[in-house]
Amino acid sequence: MTGFEGKVALVTGCGKELGIGRAAALRLAREGADVAVAGRCAEGDESSVIWRGLASTADEIRTLGRRAAAVAVDITDEARVDAMITRTVGELGRLDIVFNNAGAAGAMNLSYQLTPAQWRETIEVNLNGTFIVSRAAAKVMIKQKSGGCMINNSSWRGLAPAAFMAAYCVSKAAVVSLTEVMALELAPHRIRVNAICPGKIETDMERWGWDMKAKAFGKTIEKVKAEETAKVPLGRISMPDELAGLIAFLASDEGAYITGQAIPFTGGMPLVRV
Repeated sequence: MTGFEGKVALVTGCGKELGIGRAAALRLAREGADVAVAGRCAEGDESSVIWRGLASTADEIRTLGRRAAAVAVDITDEARVDAMITRTVGELGRLDIVFNNAGAAGAMNLSYQLTPAQWRETIEVNLNGTFIVSRAAAKVMIKQKSGGCMINNSSWRGLAPAAFMAAYCVSKAAVVSLTEVMALELAPHRIRVNAICPGKIETDMERWGWDMKAKAFGKTIEKVKAEETAKVPLGRISMPDELAGLIAFLASDEGAYITGQAIPFTGGMPLVRV
């Protein structure tokens, strides 16, 4: 792929070793971008697991010959997001690509049994956090006058909602709508905005879901994984590295005519309500 040399990318939600954020950050670095990796952790707490993850990913990026920055951030905090953007530009020189990956799974329950606090927490991270980062990044990209690319991590559940996942489904559907609106608004500035809608990707979050099902139904995690795999027409669960390829394509010159899209990545699973 082309178009990454001299570009700077920012990826949020990079705190997990087996996560989409880390995979995307490393793929963008392999393609030639300098990368700032961000995640939520206590400021200055370098002993926390999440912070070590950020630092380790930044070190991996540097071993690829690219510059890197590791930034602690709460994407729901406007001041800290502004500080993240300022630090990224200050250390790496500019901002060209943003992957809004940070998100929360949310509570699993019937919608009418969710507490307002549980609802707000999920919406705050998945929707409001994506908006806060996007607006701050857009201002920088517009000022640079050289275009840019934003990619939002929605979910196939933003397109095909399921019971017991009200806050998550609604927040991810709203991310798709935000993507479409911002794509229209930013097109005159040559800033493209797209959403990816992953299905079953083997991440720490996905494994958490399998573990919940295993405990609820008295099964092993291996049995639950096999059942979930059987739902995918291609017959396998995808890995974060594979999804990172789509992210890199959307950010590349080859994806330069794509904007305002919500792209399913489901291995053929139909987008139907269940």
